[in-house]
Amino acid sequence: MKLFEKNMRVLKSNNKSLYKKIREYKNSDELLIEDSSEVEKIIKDKKNNIKIYVEKTRTDNYTIRVENNDKDIYFHSKYDPVREAKSKIKNFKPKDKKQVFALGFGLGYHLNELADRNKYDRIIIIEPFMSIFYTALNFVDLRKVLKSQKIIYIIGSMDPLFDVIRKYFSLTLEKELAFLEHDPSHNLFEDKYKDIYQQIRKGINYKQVELVTNIKSARQWRNNIIANLPFIFKSPKADDFFGEFKDIPAICVSAGPSLDKNINDIKNAEGKAIIMCVGTALKALLKNNINPDIVVSMDGNKVNFEHFKDIEIIPDAYLFAELGNYFEIQDKWNSKITFFTMKRNFSGWIENIKGEYIPINTGGTVAHSMVDLAYKFGADPIILMGQDLAFSKNRTHASGTTYEDNKIGEENLVEVEAVDGGTVLTNKSFLSMISYFNNYFAKRPGRTYIDATQGGAKIDHTLVMEFSEVIDTYLVNNNINVRKILENNFGGKLDTRDESINNRVINQFKKTLEELEKAISIAGEQLSLIASIEKKLSKINSINESETKRLEKEVLSFEKELNKLDYISYFIERILIVESMHYKEVTSKFYLDKKQKLKEKMKYYRSYRVMYLRELENSKKLFEKAYQDYIENNQ
Repeated sequence: MKLFEKNMRVLKSNNKSLYKKIREYKNSDELLIEDSSEVEKIIKDKKNNIKIYVEKTRTDNYTIRVENNDKDIYFHSKYDPVREAKSKIKNFKPKDKKQVFALGFGLGYHLNELADRNKYDRIIIIEPFMSIFYTALNFVDLRKVLKSQKIIYIIGSMDPLFDVIRKYFSLTLEKELAFLEHDPSHNLFEDKYKDIYQQIRKGINYKQVELVTNIKSARQWRNNIIANLPFIFKSPKADDFFGEFKDIPAICVSAGPSLDKNINDIKNAEGKAIIMCVGTALKALLKNNINPDIVVSMDGNKVNFEHFKDIEIIPDAYLFAELGNYFEIQDKWNSKITFFTMKRNFSGWIENIKGEYIPINTGGTVAHSMVDLAYKFGADPIILMGQDLAFSKNRTHASGTTYEDNKIGEENLVEVEAVDGGTVLTNKSFLSMISYFNNYFAKRPGRTYIDATQGGAKIDHTLVMEFSEVIDTYLVNNNINVRKILENNFGGKLDTRDESINNRVINQFKKTLEELEKAISIAGEQLSLIASIEKKLSKINSINESETKRLEKEVLSFEKELNKLDYISYFIERILIVESMHYKEVTSKFYLDKKQKLKEKMKYYRSYRVMYLRELENSKKLFEKAYQDYIENNQ
């Protein structure tokens, strides 16, 4: 079975976890392979009561006859399975950016053909029976499909399906969804595939709920970025500081409850390392007379301001803020602000002037972004403090923080390994953050990562040390003027000192405002046309196809005018996805009644355009204020 080893070599290179599963399955008691005088091989799947009869075809390929519960069926042509697969994929017509759920592997001929065309954005291959996939590896050259970096495999157990959909499935108009079914698999295992479809539905429903949350966030980030524009254009990029702290220790302070144990020791590290903290930990540090060098903040929600609003005297520290950070924080801070981005919507508008930002990684919490900033600064070692990601004595956060009185709930708690070798309670949210750190550090082995939290959950790939020991080992002999390094890079990168950049900012502001006014006007005219079409449809019994096409063409003519505008997409990206999907759903349906079809199209198009107009009108008000603020600050 030389093909098996060839396929497995590719699998080992591209998907080690699946490779291990196949090796384990091959040596398990679940699998039995028998020779036969009538067929090439008989493969028995004891666990699922399946028999697989491998037969040669007339074209010297292989097909299989699969038997289950007194029912059997050929999975491929007995004559030419390759030609059959080519025909199937030709009729499937894969498009660029299409996301494909391929249900049923068979011997993989059709998936080899799909991989060869390389037209899809992502394909999730689902085969509920390891025995069938194992058979394919033995009798078909699958290297084309196994080499693809765009394929996710769910073989055997369906447990990972929900998480795979959450992670890889994209619910957008640009990435159309398609199902590629292997019909014989579905015919033989009908109940199994019905259950799989049900699980897929659950996963997509979750993504839809998540999408609504993201849409709300997208609107908040956009509005914050617009409000922050006067600060963004007079502040350097975080990129300007990357590599400037090479081999200098960085202390990354979070607000976990264990921070109470060693917060006072941080004072001893001043001048010996970069002291960075998240906004949540700032009050606790100031209360203990510790002035951090850098404060990192990225949350666009108003609740983020709670960590800053009661601070009477803003420290002489540098604020590293995400472009969409809640705008009032920048209003309150001193002049030492620099911005980074996670490539949220509207960041592209800024990059047209300031150039592309190097994105900062995050796993959903500002602590991740703080560590990634330290990494990009070149810091080594990177020292974690207050990074519990777990609960201590029924508490969620350190003393002196906004959340110091928060208590843990009783539900959804899980036990994980603690830094001291015992166990500690955490929740699913913290668990995902732990997983992120584990993966982040594993992929960056060239630095030293120290967990000096003195409590909380264990983070892989870190050295667990008390902070006093860290000082003695890594900091005691250091004499580093961190503020001098920050000042040199900050002062030399203020964009508004360059008059040409200032002019470009003003010109782009003006052009964008002109485009907003034009887009609002066009959208208004289009809505008037839609209203007149709806009125006409209410008075007639039927409409012919040529008139339907004429009216649709007239409505879509406004679309061409809107698409000519350079900056409008920044104001609506990721915000009107649901409305767009409703319209796309209507246009893809089949209607016997042409009047009803046009009526439904106009209804949903009107709904979309009303929301579109509302977003632009609100954005215009915010944008005009940002423009005036910028002019006043730069006169």
